[in-house]
Amino acid sequence: MAEGTKARAFISTTTVKVDAKGRLSVPAALRNPLIEKGMQEVVAFPNFKLPCIECCDWDRINAMSEATEGLDLFSDEVDDITSLIFSQSQALPWDTTGRITLPQGFMGHAGIADTAVITGMGRTFRIWSPKEYQAHMEAKMQRARDKGLSMVLRGQAGS
Repeated sequence: MAEGTKARAFISTTTVKVDAKGRLSVPAALRNPLIEKGMQEVVAFPNFKLPCIECCDWDRINAMSEATEGLDLFSDEVDDITSLIFSQSQALPWDTTGRITLPQGFMGHAGIADTAVITGMGRTFRIWSPKEYQAHMEAKMQRARDKGLSMVLRGQAGS
């Protein structure tokens, strides 16, 4: 990526087929920003709070690692977080058609069979089973309505 160019946010939601070997095509809008950074793979791990797979670039996973530097190395919390993220993370390389192969454990965690939903989350993207994604979004929508959520953009022209 050119000097001074900001990384593009991962956006959009797409439903894709998953074959019997666990291969799925990552949409170009999510794959290309990683390829532009020279990445031949995506780093993925089971999200420990949600039934989905979290995907990011090496910069993000390294930032997460650095975030643990100032914490109590031997605390249960740090051990839990580092075990749940780093010991389960895998680099999933692209094949020539832009597909990745999900490990069986990842597919089991997310409940993925023959179809998956891939959704942009800004700095990361997630891979879900359609059923879990639908339930998750319905709960988010209801929570947002109940709380009256809104967003304020600071430093933007016209704000």
